[in-house]
Amino acid sequence: MKVWKTFAQSKKARIICFALAGALLVASAVGLWRSFSAPGEVEISGASYEHKGQFDYVVYLKPNSLYGEFILPKEEPEEAEEAEEPPLVFFRDIMEDVKLAFSYKFDCSEPTTSITNDVVVTIIAENPGMWQKEMKQVEESHRGKEFREAFTLRLNSLDKVVDDIEEEIGVTSAKREFIIRAVVHTTAGTVSGVTIEDDFSHEITAILKEKTLELKGDLKGSDTGSEEGVKYEEEGWFDYEVYLKHNRLYGAVVLRSEPLPVAEPPPSPPPPPQTLGPGLVYFPKIIDSIKASFSYQFDCDKPVREQSKEVELNVIIENPDKWSKSLVLVPKTEKTGDFTISFPIDLDYLNEVSDAIASETGAGGASNFNIKANVHAVARTDLGTVDEVYSQSLEGKLEGNTLTFGEELSQSQSGSIGGVTTPTASEKGGWKTPWLAGLVVALVALGYFGWNQTQLKVAGVSEVEAEAIRAKKKYKQVIVDVEELPSVKPNEMVIPIGSVDDLARIADDLVKPVLHQVEAGRHIYCIVDGAVRYQYLLGEDNEEKIGN
Repeated sequence: MKVWKTFAQSKKARIICFALAGALLVASAVGLWRSFSAPGEVEISGASYEHKGQFDYVVYLKPNSLYGEFILPKEEPEEAEEAEEPPLVFFRDIMEDVKLAFSYKFDCSEPTTSITNDVVVTIIAENPGMWQKEMKQVEESHRGKEFREAFTLRLNSLDKVVDDIEEEIGVTSAKREFIIRAVVHTTAGTVSGVTIEDDFSHEITAILKEKTLELKGDLKGSDTGSEEGVKYEEEGWFDYEVYLKHNRLYGAVVLRSEPLPVAEPPPSPPPPPQTLGPGLVYFPKIIDSIKASFSYQFDCDKPVREQSKEVELNVIIENPDKWSKSLVLVPKTEKTGDFTISFPIDLDYLNEVSDAIASETGAGGASNFNIKANVHAVARTDLGTVDEVYSQSLEGKLEGNTLTFGEELSQSQSGSIGGVTTPTASEKGGWKTPWLAGLVVALVALGYFGWNQTQLKVAGVSEVEAEAIRAKKKYKQVIVDVEELPSVKPNEMVIPIGSVDDLARIADDLVKPVLHQVEAGRHIYCIVDGAVRYQYLLGEDNEEKIGN
């Protein structure tokens, strides 16, 4: 038997042959083992279904500083100056007459025997900072604690006074200001013989423009005082009545100073309760209530003709390894389709039960409570009926002054119905023959390749010869075998090249052949280009036997 030529000439081919034969041997051995060890039957599912459950909860808090807004203690506000009331504006084109009245009231901490009030009302026309003109409007005397003096504000007359003054001095102004001042001199005698004598003054400003009248300043003023331990208070205020022509702006004949009743603002809605969602650490001292829910969903990849559910929720309080107590949260309830059921978690009630058990047994209170949902689901399909109980728990733990819940709120449980069993290929013996054939082929191939390798070692085929054969095959269009290479000329330069591949690339660039000469133990490759010779030597000290 001869050695396979390709196997002998290429080391890469030898490696690939051994690798493929080895892989076929391993694959055949594994397949043969699985065909004998595989079960005799396999189950094919008819319909797949899944139970899905999820707990959820919201913790409602009492008012607190940790999660709410921290309100600093109220400080007494500093006394601020009273803000000046905005001016009252009237339109002169629709005005017919303006009447003012000044009212006065005197109160004393002791009964009085006599009260005399001398009142003077003056109107002062002025150009601020330049000139003033005082005109007395009212001068009267009154007896008693209260009085009222009415007078007419004649706008045209006031305008004429200012016009005359401005014409005389030659200085005009776009607006005219009139100070309306009331001064009351009060003399009062008390039963204890104390005589009170005081002056009270109050004023407003009327500003006349071409189209408007403005009343500026507070309509009401007050003052207090004391005389020999007797306290008294004085109040004075202006009222106005503006008589109008018929107009569409106000729709009223007279504008008076009495304020309109102001509706009380509606009570502000209570602030929304503070709530916390799942996944935190909670503090029972500031917990007001806990509202929880459990949601259930049943999914099937085949049509469901009829389904019903029965759900029950219990809470189990326990002192681990000592005692446990189960309480009903939601009694058995019939449901159809997917559903969500809500329930409260009453920490106070759970603590009361725990304290009672601890008091009776002396074994200590509960530190854990588990909320367990049991859903008995019945679903009928064409492939069969699902009749199962799905259970899911929510764990709670009380440690010191903290409360925590388990992180896993969602769970699922899968299953299938209506499956059939079929014999596997190993049971029929159909898959054993191919694996046996593969095993035989792999062993024969490995034996053949091993024999070829042995023959190569015996023949002593060198690595140099194998490389020369590879180069000849790869570059057969470029390499030309010669008996003897041209001799080296005296002025010729010889450039050594590192490999046949590099020499072949130079030949392509120069468009020249690669000359090949075989000598004892070596191969000489060269390209002659004028006075330059490119040369590669294969062999000499590089000879190497295959397999060594």
